[in-house]
Amino acid sequence: IVAMIYWAVLRLTTSLENPPQLKILGYLWLTFPPALGGLLLGLIPISLVTAASFYLVNGYTFDTSESDPDGRRWLFATTKLQYSDVAIDPDLLHLTRQGRTGLAFLTMAIASLYFTTKLLVPKKKLSGDHGDAKPITTSTWKRSNLLVSSILMGLFLVGIVEWSFWESFGTYIWEAIILMKFLGILIGQVMDNQLGEALLSAPVMTAFGLVQAVVTMSANDFMDFLLSYIVGFGFLILERMYIGPLLSNILNWSYNVFSAMIHSVRKLLPPILSGDQNDSTSNSEDSETVHEENEETLEPLLGSYTSYSCDVLSLLYFPFIMVVIMIFREEAEMMKLYNIKESDMEYYLLFALVIIPFQIAADIFMQNSLELLHGWKTFEYLEYCRARFLQREMWWKGLETNTLDECIENSLRSVDQLCFSSQYYMLSTLHVNAIVYLVLGIVMMARAKYNAFGDPAMSSIVMIILLCTIVVKLVLTRIAMIVGLWSIRHEKRRWHDKIHADGEPQLDQWSHEQSTGHDEYKLEGRMTSDAFRYKFLRYNRSWIIEQLPNMLTPRMTQRSRPYIMNQLARILGSIDADVSSDSEADDAPDFDVPAMNASTRAMIRMWYGEAGRLLRLSGLVEPIIQQSRDDVCQFCLGRGSLRVETCFSVEEMNRQFIVEYPECKDDIDQVQWKMFWQSTQKYSTICMECLQKRAKEKYEGIIDDDRSSDDADSLGDLVTSELDSVKSTILSTWYSQARASLNG
Repeated sequence: IVAMIYWAVLRLTTSLENPPQLKILGYLWLTFPPALGGLLLGLIPISLVTAASFYLVNGYTFDTSESDPDGRRWLFATTKLQYSDVAIDPDLLHLTRQGRTGLAFLTMAIASLYFTTKLLVPKKKLSGDHGDAKPITTSTWKRSNLLVSSILMGLFLVGIVEWSFWESFGTYIWEAIILMKFLGILIGQVMDNQLGEALLSAPVMTAFGLVQAVVTMSANDFMDFLLSYIVGFGFLILERMYIGPLLSNILNWSYNVFSAMIHSVRKLLPPILSGDQNDSTSNSEDSETVHEENEETLEPLLGSYTSYSCDVLSLLYFPFIMVVIMIFREEAEMMKLYNIKESDMEYYLLFALVIIPFQIAADIFMQNSLELLHGWKTFEYLEYCRARFLQREMWWKGLETNTLDECIENSLRSVDQLCFSSQYYMLSTLHVNAIVYLVLGIVMMARAKYNAFGDPAMSSIVMIILLCTIVVKLVLTRIAMIVGLWSIRHEKRRWHDKIHADGEPQLDQWSHEQSTGHDEYKLEGRMTSDAFRYKFLRYNRSWIIEQLPNMLTPRMTQRSRPYIMNQLARILGSIDADVSSDSEADDAPDFDVPAMNASTRAMIRMWYGEAGRLLRLSGLVEPIIQQSRDDVCQFCLGRGSLRVETCFSVEEMNRQFIVEYPECKDDIDQVQWKMFWQSTQKYSTICMECLQKRAKEKYEGIIDDDRSSDDADSLGDLVTSELDSVKSTILSTWYSQARASLNG
């Protein structure tokens, strides 16, 4: 309800001329299925390995619960608990199992971090890099950096969890929530600078937000927990709508103010102590130029939606981690330290499940509110991401080497490449779970005061967990290949390329492949040929030029202006050359470019300004013209292929507009021009058939008009007409004088 009211206020007070529509079902289809699908796919291997870990340590509860309720004859319980022990102490068996469970969680976390790091930073095979070890070295460094940063984040989160075990933490829960919110913003900036890519920092910060949600269960009672959620939701609106989009501007403003203060202080010092002031001035100017942001770029939208993806993943993953805490309640001891009964924990879990649809609905309103507030086109971008993911060239989207958008900032290219698909959410789920399991494992071992290096069963537990992880990974990957998970669309159309690699196809498959995909394969081949591209550029050159302002972003034109101008000049120049050769320009005279003087330049500028004015005036009234179209043709009452014709041209309306409003001759008043157009212009609706018929009649009338015969008849009438006395006298006088002058 709060998000809906906020959206209604923004919708009524927006400054956009054409505000975007609220497409609830569209947003729901583009945002929720990829997140839910990726989460479920990621939880499958996590659940399997977690179940194996539980059975490895606490399997006696299923097999020997009656004969051996304490599990003293279960796996690893018959061996010494520590190398230094002389005999097995039954009183320490529970603490040892608690520590071994933490060791299993820690092993799962390290293995998951290793596998997800390889997928987040894949080693791509780049063309032209034969024998060059630079890409491999770069990817290895990125993987190591991500692995170390994730482990350090896990250790930091262990400190937050241990802090939440403080007896008075529930009393100061409000101050703790606000402190962790601001701390999250600071840590987010540090992680972004350390990792350098939003794709790498997103799961790390998701783990921070998830642990932050877990420690709110340490509130004094369930009501305080609900109130803490409400406070967190209010801060979420503030962060997503204002703090996140404006954070870079705030930091840049702070940097500029700090630089100006330092510059002012250095001015008061002697030149020897202050150094070179010109360098500082130039550096400050350069920093202002570098940090200047353009609101029309894609980076703010990408950063905001990446933050939203972290929030929605934390929302969906939170019930699972609560189930894990309930299953391992004796090992984690979080419910005990938070003073939450086992029966009361069900209410926390139920709240986490019930709040999901309401939170998703609120997120839809907030996404549209971002469009209204900042003018972003989030819905169109999500549709574009879905289309790119469906039309990907490889099974795993992150392995493509030619789909990185160089127009986007380098730190956001990789997350844009994954298109916020189910692959992105699955990968984030695995990495987030690894960090959370790292925290739980260390907490379990710390609660039990467990020394892993002194346990004889350490190596066996680690090897079994690693073996389970590898087997589950291989089996699930094979099953995904067999069932066609994330299969490439229209993959069968490229059966010609597979012949060279796989040999001749089988006879029973040849007819099916050829009938279903060969025609479409040939069509795609024609569309990607050079001849098709040439004809497309030739016949659509004017349309391409009109679309250039929409295709080229301001950041792209600033960064690659010489390259873009060179490429466009080559394309348009080649088209001009080809068009001239087709129109027999070889036989035409080669005209030289005349030298222009001041008058000709003034005339060209005047014509250019007038043409630009007419184009602008025509664009302003184009929607009004289209709205004036009737439902039927005014000539034949037809309803198909209707178009609107104006009774007065834009040139005539412009001249009359200048006469009535001389002050608008140089500067166009858009409102006044539209009002004048609506009050003066008249329209007629005509169908395409009547329009062609009228043009044909006009053409036939020109053909039937024999101008030469008309001229001859008029000349004969002139010669044979009778002359009166006055005309005869004039002609006789002229004739006699002409003969006299000739005989001279």
